[in-house]
Amino acid sequence: MIDVFQNDAFRFFLLFNMLVALGMYVVYSTGQLSLGQAGFAAVGAYAGSYVDVKLGWPLVPVLLAAAAAAALVAIPVAFGANRVRGLYLVMGTLAVTEVVRVSLSNLDAVGGIQGIHGMEPSGVLEMAVVLALAIGGVAWLMASPLGLEMRAIFDDEDAAAAAGVSTRTVKIIAVVAGAALTGIAGALFARYLSFIRPDLFGIGLSFSIALYVLIGGVHSLAGPLVGAFLITYLLEVLNRMQQFGLPPVLDFASPWRFAIYGGLVMAVMAVRPEGLLTRGAVRSLLAPLRRRVRRLRASAHAAATPARLWTAGEGAALEVVGVGHRFGGLVALEDVAFTIRPAEIVALLGANGAGKTTLINVVAGRLPLQRGSLRLARTSLGLLPAHRRTRLGVSRTFQSVRVFGHLTVGENVRLGLRAARDRARLPLGWLIELTGAPPEALARDLTLVSQRRVEIARAVASSPLVLLLDEPSAGMNERERGELAQIIRSLRDLGIAVVLVDHNVDLALGIADRIVVLDFGLVIAEGVPDAIRRDERVRAAYLGTMGRSA
Repeated sequence: MIDVFQNDAFRFFLLFNMLVALGMYVVYSTGQLSLGQAGFAAVGAYAGSYVDVKLGWPLVPVLLAAAAAAALVAIPVAFGANRVRGLYLVMGTLAVTEVVRVSLSNLDAVGGIQGIHGMEPSGVLEMAVVLALAIGGVAWLMASPLGLEMRAIFDDEDAAAAAGVSTRTVKIIAVVAGAALTGIAGALFARYLSFIRPDLFGIGLSFSIALYVLIGGVHSLAGPLVGAFLITYLLEVLNRMQQFGLPPVLDFASPWRFAIYGGLVMAVMAVRPEGLLTRGAVRSLLAPLRRRVRRLRASAHAAATPARLWTAGEGAALEVVGVGHRFGGLVALEDVAFTIRPAEIVALLGANGAGKTTLINVVAGRLPLQRGSLRLARTSLGLLPAHRRTRLGVSRTFQSVRVFGHLTVGENVRLGLRAARDRARLPLGWLIELTGAPPEALARDLTLVSQRRVEIARAVASSPLVLLLDEPSAGMNERERGELAQIIRSLRDLGIAVVLVDHNVDLALGIADRIVVLDFGLVIAEGVPDAIRRDERVRAAYLGTMGRSA
């Protein structure tokens, strides 16, 4: 092994790469793959250099100015990034780097292509102190409720919104915070070199920053740090081997650098698609400590009997009035109207395509309310987004299980508790018991049935007035359906109104207080289970095999 740590430049650039990797980690923790980080580093470098050279500010105000400038530039980028995903997001943020670089090259106030010279020097010590503070700050952020929401968005943005997370706001915060951190790194980079030029912040730097996180792993704080360390060390070692005829690779513009990156990415994707240091790997390393902490916290998860959340009465929990929805020329819902009272189980029945899931999506806010009205305890839901409806008291599960797989069972449940806001909260221990799974287990490692129970517990954790369950018994055997029925009854006992969509007719008729039957988007029958069993229209449209699963 070649010892490179005696080289002052290597130590500085190693710490710099780790710091910009942290900035990228904050952004990518919400699933936003940004290639605009070099642009934010450039803004921070120029802002910091300007107030240093022109105004004579000391180090701390210089770094604050760099962070503020990068964050300010990131705000419109963050709003734009919220409107696109996937390849469009990557290309859009990549354009940011080029726009910033070209703009700085033509801005005479900051030296144009010649850049700025004469900054007060900073070295390895300053960078090390800032990196240590950044690691502590990012670790605190990721352990905070906001960090929990960020990681939930990475797994499933729609499910996060259904859990009460304002995904737009959280994603904007992530981009701005990551840009501020990257801007600070850019300012320290400029002070170390004592000069700065636009060409130092090209596309190559953005690719490098992204790869530190992708190769190291995004599901743990250590991942981007390890990725930055390994890549920086490898490139430095290869540079030292020029004496053996190898071309230099440390320069950002070197084509050999990108060839090495490409090989590393292909190797990591083939062996560890989620990066070298996954959350599971970190959990395995920390297993002895986790067992000790689990014993200390065992009493915190002790199940307690929950108090009743809502009182049954004459008032409506949910009023659906004349709701209609179309997909182009296809009528999915037509003048659907019914009322649900607190502490009531209402089953929605109908054949495939009858409009059941569409109705749930409209009530929950995943689909827009095109016609009619929705009122929750006399409060109009109108055009409120999904997360606002969850916070008001409408919670849901999905037809296909949608848990946050990279979060633990306990974290899934705590995310739901966040949405309860000022409503009475259910005991955490009782909610964990509802999942039937260990709180420290990763949700993605559970069976399908256990994941469904975690999803239900997460939805219940928001203390909803109305709970929408979409096909909760799918994939369950008879014993598991019996347990599900008991859970649903216990929710009714808490005063929660439950809307159940399930193709298992025996389950629906066995636990429902009332049945609403849909056929091609129309309500064709409504009443108690016995009356629905005898209704000829229902038999003809759907329940010709009454008493069996349909």
